[in-house]
Amino acid sequence: MQRRQRPGRWLLILGLSITLLWIIIFFAWGTIAGAVTRVKFLSSQEVTRTELLEGILIKEERVVTAPVEGQLQTIVQDGTRLEVGAVAAQVLTAGEAPGGINIFTPSAGIFCTHLDGLENILSSGNLDILDLSRVEKTSGKITAGKHRVEKGQPVFKIIDNLSPLYIYAEIPKSHFPLDLADKPKWLPATWENMSLLIKPHKLADKGDRWEGIFLLADYPESLLHYRRVRLAVTTDRLEGHLVPAGAVVYRDGTPGIYLAVKKKARWVPVKIEGELAGMVAVSGRGLSEETRYVSNPVFTREGSRVE
Repeated sequence: MQRRQRPGRWLLILGLSITLLWIIIFFAWGTIAGAVTRVKFLSSQEVTRTELLEGILIKEERVVTAPVEGQLQTIVQDGTRLEVGAVAAQVLTAGEAPGGINIFTPSAGIFCTHLDGLENILSSGNLDILDLSRVEKTSGKITAGKHRVEKGQPVFKIIDNLSPLYIYAEIPKSHFPLDLADKPKWLPATWENMSLLIKPHKLADKGDRWEGIFLLADYPESLLHYRRVRLAVTTDRLEGHLVPAGAVVYRDGTPGIYLAVKKKARWVPVKIEGELAGMVAVSGRGLSEETRYVSNPVFTREGSRVE
């Protein structure tokens, strides 16, 4: 006859099993939490939002034409600064003395052979009457080098680098500050990795976009040779003690972050100074460059072990 085991023994085995399971879960949880939790030093950083702006440059240019028919020979290189009356090119004609007929600059400025037929249209003096529909139908050509020209044919232009430089563009409202038109301000930008500044000059509200003229400043001189350009404009910037948005933990509506203090997590309240591109600027008592905080507090609780 089989002996019947006492219930107390089964309860003891069950209790030991549950205890062992809890121990395994406890250590496993600590391992998982330790692997997921990341402790970093708080540091001063900066994040920016950049948007592309494509537009058409509007500048002061004087076109110079060939005085006679013949072979054009440019003497100076594109980008050269010239004074009034400088010799910029020559036209060689049959029967002329060696050297040909000189072409002088009518004003001081930058020598440029990138002619596009828009020089007398896209001028700062015409800002109020510009017909930009003509721009789409015009293509530019380069006249540098040596080739035959007709009398009166445009051969180069002088760009006034001291006059204001503008750019016409259309931009989505959602990509730029909401008060862009009402409170114009200088925004940093880059062109071909070179820095400049851009500010609204005259904008028209077109529903979901702005359309109009922007003023450029502190731009590289090489920009003047182009008509169509693409700028990378910094539309927003956030700096300070930045942490990932996920590092902020709310308690009763108060934002805070977990600090790593003697390998233990300690929640402290912070003030949110701003948020941009998934980062949050925080400030608070005792926060410094030497502060270590938990950047991913998914499994972190008050007093949790953090490394």
